[in-house]
Amino acid sequence: MLTELIQTPYPQDSIKLKGYPYHRVDIGEYRAVYYVEPEILEILLIDKRNDDEIYKKLKRLT
Repeated sequence: MLTELIQTPYPQDSIKLKGYPYHRVDIGEYRAVYYVEPEILEILLIDKRNDDEIYKKLKRLT
C-alpha cells in the first residue's frame, strides 16, 4: 500500500490532518502520516491505528 501512495498520493481514505500540512491513511492495522510535494512523498510516521500514539509522536516531531 505504501508504494501505491507514489501513484495515488491522496487515496479516497486519506484525511488531511487539522493544523498540519500532513495527510494520514490507514494501511491494514497501521496508520501512516505523510507529506506530499511535487515529486516527493515523505512518510513521517507509521504506527498502530487503534490508538492515538501516532498523534503524540507527531506532536513531538513538530
